[in-house]
Amino acid sequence: MAGGNFLSFWTELLHLPGFEVAHVSEDADLQRLFVTVVPKQSVGVCPHCGEVCDKVKQRRTRDGIQDLSIGRNAVELKVRIDQLECRSCERCFTPPLAFLAEGSHATERFLQRAAQLIRQSDVLNASRFLGVAEKTLEDWYYDYVERQQQQAVAALPKPIRRLGIDELSLKKSSASSSP
Repeated sequence: MAGGNFLSFWTELLHLPGFEVAHVSEDADLQRLFVTVVPKQSVGVCPHCGEVCDKVKQRRTRDGIQDLSIGRNAVELKVRIDQLECRSCERCFTPPLAFLAEGSHATERFLQRAAQLIRQSDVLNASRFLGVAEKTLEDWYYDYVERQQQQAVAALPKPIRRLGIDELSLKKSSASSSP
């Protein structure tokens, strides 16, 4: 398989929106795949002023990110993250990455799977199966559950604060009260 086709295959397989695979290596002894992913485009919306930004201030790499296993191999991601600088307000920011779990070294889908395993068994068995320290997985799990609850509350309809009068009712009432 040619280099480009090989990396395209891995990009499709991992399906991380906005990112593509730049490198894959395997440690057969550890039964672990190491996959480096980079953004397809360096662009984001400034959270301070709302302008679209593409000026890269710096690039960092977050490594040791746990993802779902492929076959018998655990998958560890190295994710290149761009910090952008807004030309309008001259402030720097890092665009959020939907697939990375906040406050952990894991993807959201990894934590979703871990939560399913924990609900069917317990943290100890899930941690052994996933190859993550029990206390680490416990912390990640409770953070994940809290995030899910906050998202569910945010999705609820907001309470009605005011009732308005529709235009036809207003016209009817003003027409009937006119001399």
